[in-house]
Amino acid sequence: MKILYTASASLLLFLSACKDNPKLNLTIKANGINNGVVILKQANEITFNEPIKNGELIIDKGLQAPGYYSLTVIDNDKPITSKVAYDIYLENGDYVVNANAAKPAEYPAVTTTSATQNELSAYYKIANTYAGELDARIDQAIRYLQTSAARALPAGKRAGIYADTRELQRQRRDLDLKIIKEYTDKYPKATIGAHIIAQAYFPEHPAEYNAIFQKLPADVKTSDDGLKISNKLGPVLQQIAGADAPEIVGSTLAGKPFDKKAINKKIILVEFWKPGNGTSDMTHARLVQGIILTPADNAKLAIISVAIADKTSDWLAVIKKDNAPFTQVSDGKGDASPNVTAWEIKTLPMYCLLDKNWKVIKTNVPFGEIDTEVHDYLRKK
Repeated sequence: MKILYTASASLLLFLSACKDNPKLNLTIKANGINNGVVILKQANEITFNEPIKNGELIIDKGLQAPGYYSLTVIDNDKPITSKVAYDIYLENGDYVVNANAAKPAEYPAVTTTSATQNELSAYYKIANTYAGELDARIDQAIRYLQTSAARALPAGKRAGIYADTRELQRQRRDLDLKIIKEYTDKYPKATIGAHIIAQAYFPEHPAEYNAIFQKLPADVKTSDDGLKISNKLGPVLQQIAGADAPEIVGSTLAGKPFDKKAINKKIILVEFWKPGNGTSDMTHARLVQGIILTPADNAKLAIISVAIADKTSDWLAVIKKDNAPFTQVSDGKGDASPNVTAWEIKTLPMYCLLDKNWKVIKTNVPFGEIDTEVHDYLRKK
């Protein structure tokens, strides 16, 4: 079970001044927990933190507005090696939440008249069918890694368990796509469609998640979660092979705005680097010296070097010594450069290959693999 948080506006639970006002009547049952705590969070802020005694807690308060929350039930009589937060939608009305203290990774059974929460419960029922066993294995592994017994293991053995756990988590992320697709196919008009996609790590499968997202109802796509997905998916989709590459903003060494129409080669290598950074300076110097082994390949390759420089003077100080036989560009805005956002730059240096039509061939190409990637592409053409 993932820890889920939302980006909705912050809510506060407050006591109703009038008994006729609508209330949230929330009963939380957790058999086996005699001394524990129930925590409700929204937008990563605690809105409720109360003890649970003898396996039950009743919350009888007015809600200012409905919204998504994370619900955590903690057993104070057991070591807290991991906390599981359950995604839940609360609105004024009646809820009974049955949390399984013996299987904390399992989504609780929720009885309510809330249509939105019932949609969530249906989603997590499908998720448990496909990933319940895997969730339990991940939960068990994480709990074990946080014990003194795990810390006492030899470093190599402990590293192996970490690696195995990360692999389980990767498999779980892959399952998210299958689960969300099945749910949205079964419930195409569900109001939680954007919410559940927003919880997934969709940059790993952006095209597939975008295909699901585009099928959602218009009002769901324009919800808070829907807009968040659109804002994140847009730049990521630009990096997919075959997609139109983003524009490059900046001026050339001659002081003229960069014009991609001036580039006329079969394949284009775009280098993003930072003058004054040791690794960037080293790989940029090697690029200037030449890394393409075959003269025929080199003749068909254009290189555009884009400096993410804090000052234009820093960039000029380096490249005037280069005498590089390729195009060099910078806008002198450093990390605030629109190139950083448009190209989803996370680390520098970064290398991308484009075709002659400014379509993405491959992004984040390792420096040592540039020659091979260029040769393989041209050989196929």
